[in-house]
Amino acid sequence: MTMTLHQLAIHELVKNADSNEAELRLSDNLLLIDEKAEELIGKLNKTFIQKNEVLNGHLAAPEDALFPGYFHLLEEDKFSAEAFLQFSRDSMQALQLSLQGVVGAKGGYLVYAFYSTGEGAHEQHLLGIFLVRDTNGLVFTTGSSGSFQLSPSTYLDIDRMALACRIILRKGEGREQPHLEVIKHARTQKEISDYFLSWLGIEESVSNKELTHHFLEAVAAAPLPLDEETGAPMETGAFREQLANFAMKSPGKVINIPAFEEKFYGEEKPIQAYLSEQEVNMQDEFRFDSQAVRDYSFHKFKGQGLYFGCKHAFLLSGEVRVEGEQVIIENPELAEQILAILQDF
Repeated sequence: MTMTLHQLAIHELVKNADSNEAELRLSDNLLLIDEKAEELIGKLNKTFIQKNEVLNGHLAAPEDALFPGYFHLLEEDKFSAEAFLQFSRDSMQALQLSLQGVVGAKGGYLVYAFYSTGEGAHEQHLLGIFLVRDTNGLVFTTGSSGSFQLSPSTYLDIDRMALACRIILRKGEGREQPHLEVIKHARTQKEISDYFLSWLGIEESVSNKELTHHFLEAVAAAPLPLDEETGAPMETGAFREQLANFAMKSPGKVINIPAFEEKFYGEEKPIQAYLSEQEVNMQDEFRFDSQAVRDYSFHKFKGQGLYFGCKHAFLLSGEVRVEGEQVIIENPELAEQILAILQDF
């Protein structure tokens, strides 16, 4: 995936987990955009995309919270370098206020990045905010004798972001507040991550698992698309498999609903029509839950030492079926493999 970095600012939040106070170390200048800066944001963005549990929502109105208000000023100044630095500094001070009295949260480096990904119709302009921390490790160094030795080293732990969000910047003069994604944490960290959501001023937050469920519900309610070769409705199992392939091949774990409808339904828009009728508020694009999409076309079963998987089409065709308390699998290739094992022993 192509990426272009436009602006980059780094600030430090100084806070111990057992303290209810936080200090700031704010930069006076933006960082130079060079290969190292682009590599850093490229890795952070890749780590973000690989997170499977994501909260989706939109920013509150500018007058309702500090962060959306500062972001609105940044938009008005068209993301100029001066406005971007001021936004990052002002929002850091708002973060410090939201941390008052919060015990358990730890500090780190806040990386503010204005960047673009993709090309053409898939291009997105993003504002990413990533909280990363130093971690201690070991590296091999060469001693005076020329032999290798282990030495302690401190480095940025990019692969394990503490907190992060991406704001998808609006195209044109849309009235709706910008959409944003926030990485979701384990339940044990809920109280800590709540301060991050409160700071951002996120509204109507919903997980990518819920969005995927709404999408698959809409697909189930829509008629089966027509097979390009025969003109007849596609078989359910084959359609489920093609849906999963469409999703898994999409860049950034994103399903574009209009593009999905165009591929399978031409000019008809049954998915958008269903979502509108059910009053489900979804963007044209959404980050899907990988496991939910895989489970839609391929199922795994286990019990009492048995473990196997099959395509959904096999359940529909009866090749895998249940008769009483027995599971019947009609598959000559599988039967041949099992017989070969029995003959060996």
